[in-house]
Amino acid sequence: MVVTWVGMTPRQYYYPEFEKPNTFQLVVAYDPSRYQTFTQYVYMDLGWNDFYLVRHSMIGHFSYKYEQEESLQLAPSMTSLAFSLDTRDGNTGDRGRYMFRVASGRNEVNYDQKCFNWFANEMRRYWLLRSYWAWTRDCPCDGRLAMGDGRWRFDRDKFYKTGSRCYYERTPWGQSSQECCYTAYGSLIGTEDGRAGQSFLYHPRYERLHKIHDVLPKQWCCEFSDNCHSFYKFRPMDHCSRYRPVVLAWFYGDPHIHTMDGFQYTFNGLGEYTLVETTHGNFTLQGRTAKARDDSGKETDATVFSAFAARDANSDTVHVGMTLNRDGLNVRVQNNDVMENWFNRAQLNDEKEYTDLTLTKKYTTQIEVTFKSGFSLTIGVSAEQLDITVATPDNFKDNTKGLMGVFNDDPTDDLLPPGVNAVALSNSSSEKTIFNEFGEKWRIPGAVDSLFYYASGESYSTFAQTDFKPLFLEDVLANMSPDEKTKATKTCGDNKECLFDFAVTANRSPNITVESAIFNVTVGKSHILKVSVYDPDNDPVTLSLQSTLPPGASWQVDTFTWTPSSMDPVNISFSAADGKGGVAATDIFVNLCNCSGHGECLFDLLADGYELKQTFRIVHCNCSTGWEAINECDPDQPTHDCEQVCVNQPVNYTCACRDGYRLMDNKRNCSDIDECDEQTSGCEQTCTNTNGSFVCSCFTGFTLNTDKKTCEMSKS
Repeated sequence: MVVTWVGMTPRQYYYPEFEKPNTFQLVVAYDPSRYQTFTQYVYMDLGWNDFYLVRHSMIGHFSYKYEQEESLQLAPSMTSLAFSLDTRDGNTGDRGRYMFRVASGRNEVNYDQKCFNWFANEMRRYWLLRSYWAWTRDCPCDGRLAMGDGRWRFDRDKFYKTGSRCYYERTPWGQSSQECCYTAYGSLIGTEDGRAGQSFLYHPRYERLHKIHDVLPKQWCCEFSDNCHSFYKFRPMDHCSRYRPVVLAWFYGDPHIHTMDGFQYTFNGLGEYTLVETTHGNFTLQGRTAKARDDSGKETDATVFSAFAARDANSDTVHVGMTLNRDGLNVRVQNNDVMENWFNRAQLNDEKEYTDLTLTKKYTTQIEVTFKSGFSLTIGVSAEQLDITVATPDNFKDNTKGLMGVFNDDPTDDLLPPGVNAVALSNSSSEKTIFNEFGEKWRIPGAVDSLFYYASGESYSTFAQTDFKPLFLEDVLANMSPDEKTKATKTCGDNKECLFDFAVTANRSPNITVESAIFNVTVGKSHILKVSVYDPDNDPVTLSLQSTLPPGASWQVDTFTWTPSSMDPVNISFSAADGKGGVAATDIFVNLCNCSGHGECLFDLLADGYELKQTFRIVHCNCSTGWEAINECDPDQPTHDCEQVCVNQPVNYTCACRDGYRLMDNKRNCSDIDECDEQTSGCEQTCTNTNGSFVCSCFTGFTLNTDKKTCEMSKS
């Protein structure tokens, strides 16, 4: 508010020469961000004379607070000093200008106003923000999935400060990223409040911008005021509806390979090979092998992995190799042709970011490498050899090739050589056939194609020993004496990896024994699986769980305990290492049943409509008298609560939605997909959303083409 008095006289004077005017101004300003009121006085021409004044005149203001009386008068009223304020510098530094705070209701920040101001600013760039969110990853649906997914980083600082269990993208596609927060029980928090995750406009690596644009606005809107709904309009959370877990593949011991589709084979090539290569060139992983050594240090005719190198399309190249004495890691990243050894100086859980990749030191002998594409590698050294686990995002399905196979859920085509018209070898092929017709075909042809680091005096030819011929299991077994073969079979059974290690090295591999290789379990009941290990050389053995713990399971020393709570597929596998190169692994076949307490589980019979999935299957339920298997989706007698589509399953049912709708978090109801808002319509100019669909239209002067999406300028 501004009030200006121009040429004011105090009263009607009898003598005109006494009628000298005053000109002054009052400004009352309110700062909504802090609930504060200010007054400003501007005196421009004071002509009054206190000698001739009869009426009293106050210079200043009255405050509504008694304790502020000292600011009531700028100068003693009715004195000559009061009428010379226009000639003196005020407290603002300008002549005749004074400013005072006259009211401060709570003397605290108005966070409602700060949130509204932020909201208004974000509204101006709404569509730009929408394009940012399209590039963020979908949240894992469970905290355990987030923990095991190398694409996500646990926010330790936030946990220590607030107790929140949150993860954010380790290596996002751009400046923006997603945050996902979970309850203590691992459930994704989907409520719009201060506990939930959000989209970040700036990844936490941009510390200052992240605080200004993401952290502070959430505090203003969610913690210090009740405006969370406004905040999540522009920093939306994800509900994991499109999350796909990574698929693991690994190498261990002598090059014993477990492909992405679960096929296992042994390849003892010597040199540098392509392990994973995406068909569109986004990601490449290469492996280098060296000759294995026996207990005396003598080289054998078997090989072990000695180094791995990888890169994304635009990332730096990372090289992870063994140290000279084969008991540590040598990590190098190529950045502008400068090689930097970071790993040895880092503390546990330290991270370092390079171009489109992040390194995390997990242990003194283990590192995790995460790429922008979503691939992550866990590489460790033990028993003078490297092992690696490769986590592959689901979106690369049908787009990989190399020694780790074709990722398509079909293990029968994993032995696919390179070449446009190549045909996959049979999984029953001999080791010699696999070596010559598959493995050696993936040898890196030359230095120009190699990603590896070469030390002084080394080159591609140092490692490319193409004339090396390893021992093959079939030849080794054929040359063994009957006593040796009996001893090997007694130790290893039919485990090919164990038989090979037993025959080639003086050290014999451990032998893993479980109560039963088939684990029959029922939903809601607790089951215990005891695992034991024996080493024929009496070496100390480390037994570990190779797979991710399913919900409701625990693993301690040699005991696997599990109370299944759902019918979700699981994988259970164990590994053992004796520290001298002897490694063994075993997968457990899981038969899962749920009769809801009213029937007998037939563990030898697959449930109707269910197909065997590698080492997991759902089995049939023979219902008790008076009970029957229910098809909840039966249109004549429906018992489901799906809003749109019911999909019958071997056990229970799932809900789905018609085209144009999306299943909501309650897994029952459907919500319309706003293709216009999500920018998935394909409309070139204007999009209008409808229930279950959308309609495209064009600007004035344009005509909609026959594809009902694109526009062209009208000819008339």
